[in-house]
Amino acid sequence: MTSAAGHRLLAFLRALPAATTWTVVTDEIGDLSRWRLSGSTWRAVVDVEPRRWLGMQFEAWEPATGRRATYDIDTDLYDISRDEQREFAGEIERDILEFLGNLRNRAVLRGTDGSKFVLVFPQDGAQVRVVRGRFMTTVSTRAAAWTGGALVPVA
Repeated sequence: MTSAAGHRLLAFLRALPAATTWTVVTDEIGDLSRWRLSGSTWRAVVDVEPRRWLGMQFEAWEPATGRRATYDIDTDLYDISRDEQREFAGEIERDILEFLGNLRNRAVLRGTDGSKFVLVFPQDGAQVRVVRGRFMTTVSTRAAAWTGGALVPVA
C-alpha cells in the first residue's frame, strides 16, 4: 500500500487562517477532512481523505451580473491507495496546491468575454481559461497569456 496522499495539502490548508483573510471552515468526518474556503466572489470545497480521495470544487462569480464558472480538480474514481496510483495522486495534490496558491497570490482572474464569464489562471507553466457557456463549462490551456476582456483578481 502506498503512503497516504494529501499531507502537503493538509499542511497548506491548516496554515490558511493565519495567511489569508478568507473564511475557512473545517469538518472532520472519520478520515475525511473537508475545508470550506470563501472570499467575496468565490467559494471552494477541498476534500482530503488520504487513502481514498483528493478533490477541490471551485466556483467564482461576477457580482454585478451573477454569472458563474466552476473548476474542479480531483482523483476521480482512481483508487489512490494503490502503489500504481501514487504518482497520479501526487499530481492531483500538486494541482490543487498550485491553484490555491495562485488564488492566495491573486493570480486567479475573473472577467467576461462577450457575454461569457471566464476564469484565467496559471497552472504547470501554462495559462488555463475556464469559460461558462450556456449549458456547459469549457477548459482550455495554452502557453501564452490570454488576452481580451477586462480581468480582475478573484477576491
